[in-house]
Amino acid sequence: MKQDAESKFDYLVGEIESGRLKRREFFRRCALLGISLTTVVQVLDATRGRAAETEDFPPGWNPYPFKWGTNPIAENPDDAIKWWLARMKDSAVADTDPSVVLTADEINQLKAMKPKVGHSWYDLAIPALGGWNSFWKRGVSQWAGDILVYDNQSKPERMLLGSEFLINRGVHVAGSLSFDWILFGESMKRFHAAKVATTSIATSPSAYFPPTCTCMGDDVAEFAKLAMPIAKFFQSKGFKEVEAVWLVEAHPSWFSISRQTGFQQGLNDPKVQEVCRIKIVDTKPVLENEDTQAAAEAALQQHPNLHLFIMLAHQYVGAAAAVRSAGRRDVWVAASDLDEGTATSLLHGGWPIMITYSLPIAGSGLAEANVMGKILLGKNVPLVAVSEGTITTSANVKEAYAKDWGGAKIPWK
Repeated sequence: MKQDAESKFDYLVGEIESGRLKRREFFRRCALLGISLTTVVQVLDATRGRAAETEDFPPGWNPYPFKWGTNPIAENPDDAIKWWLARMKDSAVADTDPSVVLTADEINQLKAMKPKVGHSWYDLAIPALGGWNSFWKRGVSQWAGDILVYDNQSKPERMLLGSEFLINRGVHVAGSLSFDWILFGESMKRFHAAKVATTSIATSPSAYFPPTCTCMGDDVAEFAKLAMPIAKFFQSKGFKEVEAVWLVEAHPSWFSISRQTGFQQGLNDPKVQEVCRIKIVDTKPVLENEDTQAAAEAALQQHPNLHLFIMLAHQYVGAAAAVRSAGRRDVWVAASDLDEGTATSLLHGGWPIMITYSLPIAGSGLAEANVMGKILLGKNVPLVAVSEGTITTSANVKEAYAKDWGGAKIPWK
């Protein structure tokens, strides 16, 4: 039996040396024969360049193994939201789960394969996105043969261009971060047709066509936790009830909807209401900071007893500017990110930023890199890999940043 395996291995070596056998097929057949990884890697290194490097991987591979596959999971945004809320409960695992974390042996296998991977990003000028990209690249750099990055520059018309760029460059797995989850359906159709597996970070890129795996925080559960610290803050100021205004995205994506869902659950919690009841008196759709400032200024005029703005996206700057301009020291902003603006405000006492949520930058970025590797090895991966961020106030700004940015020292003072 041993002699038969050696004979078959010699035959495979001849096939790959001649270029008739693809590298990844050689890898697969050797694994079936029980050939040691060290021997396989030695042969692959010796024959690099003689075999085609643009082959599809792996043979017979199904990059969309779930039952919904290439079929849309809903017919309208509301049903898509319901579907994703349900999947967060029954199809999500922690980023520490074995189905997410690459083992040393798996990393060695990936090194031998030297696959090509790529990622398109909403806009790398945004600090959080730049951070996710850096940790993702750090992860895939351990084993990938080629790494491609495409910046959409916040322009919806570049989403499809980015997807086509990755497909045309022959990536085996394509990552994405898109907040335009209705428009990104067309990109997902292209990835499906090309049999390119997809991952996403921070949010599902598409409302109707789920990627192979999404790496993000559980915004419903995490943003529900923000309610109690806010209630305790106002209780410490002598309030038993305060009025608040939602500032929500005019074109909401999954992450903002899930955050609002979670925050509302927190506000409805009897334990929170016992500390201080936070009453939503208005909801204002906003776009960018200028629009947000105008909406906040209007809210301050319309609701003289207002004490809190709740932000569900990155446009806290406009709300904070409106509060400062009005000189309303009794009004605060609950933000949803830890960047230079929120961090410096919290480091210097917290007004008008009272609280924010430090996104799991390192956790999600590395998880997405790991999931890509698992997919390339033909492993089953979860629909959602969840990373946990940090509720951040003036008391823990530096610690939150270090936790969620891979141990880095906070760069702002």
